This record gives sequence, C-alpha cells and structure tokens, in this order.
Amino acid sequence: MTPSAHLNDEARWAACQGRDPNADGAFFITVRTTKIYCRSVCPARPLRKNVVFHATTAEARAAGFRACKRCKPDRFGALGETTA
Repeated sequence: MTPSAHLNDEARWAACQGRDPNADGAFFITVRTTKIYCRSVCPARPLRKNVVFHATTAEARAAGFRACKRCKPDRFGALGETTA
C-alpha cells in the first residue's frame, strides 16, 4: 500500500488494527488519554475513541503529544521528515 491508500480515518484505523507494515510511516496515531504518539504498527492497542491520526511526528508533537517508548516513532521518522 502507498500512503495515499490511507487517506481516511477508517482506512488508517484498519491498518492499525491489522498492524499493516505497509502503513508504517504513512501516518502516526496519538492517544488522547495517554498523550503519546505511536507508529501505526505499535503493539499498543488504544481504544478507537481515544485515537487521532497525524501525518507526521512533528504534527503530533505540536499537538502536545510525546513519543511512545515502545515503538519509538522518532527513530523511524516520517515521509518528508529527517530523523535525529
């Protein structure tokens, strides 16, 4: 799948539920209750009602979330971003 395959939240959520490796890096999820952002393939399983999708890690950070210590989204980077 390409990033364009994940254009809506329903498709993004399905990719997260299936831990679709093709979605890794195409978008990131944030969890309102924990204030954490994750890669789409993270083994964490938040409730759908608590999840918001972001295009980049920078966007998630700007919204006030911190990186997941489990999936380390900042090490992965995102489309158009450089990693530290």
